[in-house]
Amino acid sequence: MTQRSWRWVWQPDLGEGAEQFSFRAPDRGFEARGDVAATLEGEPLNASYLVETDAAWRTRHVRVDVKDGGTLEILSDGAGHWRRANGAALPELDGCVDPDISMTPFTNTVAIRRLGAKVGAAADIKVAYILVPELSLRAAPQRYTHLSQRLWRFDGLDIDFTADITVDDDGFVVDYPGLFRRQL
Repeated sequence: MTQRSWRWVWQPDLGEGAEQFSFRAPDRGFEARGDVAATLEGEPLNASYLVETDAAWRTRHVRVDVKDGGTLEILSDGAGHWRRANGAALPELDGCVDPDISMTPFTNTVAIRRLGAKVGAAADIKVAYILVPELSLRAAPQRYTHLSQRLWRFDGLDIDFTADITVDDDGFVVDYPGLFRRQL
């Protein structure tokens, strides 16, 4: 990664609106923020998130705020153990290293960067899946397969969903067919 910060917009394929995204690389890790204002399947969504990772892309902090809908804040030790901001353990997320926030493609980048797999390699992982706007939280099994330099196959193993995700040279999602497309 040559840059220290990025800004761009993702647009949903299945609705109207956009995510204003910003990313920065402070000295000890990474910080991503997104603000989503969209209409998806006829329902308005106004929400924001913050994801902080260490330098190895292991997530440490996730916060999702839904306008008029509440806040979900969870913390990780980076080794697959999560707790709520108030300290309450979340044993149902044991083994989940990465988050997956339904309203953004950024969290796919977290897994892609952390895995750093060689072309042809595949990895099965568990993620802390956050469904927005409900702010429900559960462990979800996923597979990432590195198909070519800028192409990854995503498989949601518990939902029978597959997508080939195009990324840029830094692993940030450019095109997630059927869900998100970055404005260049």
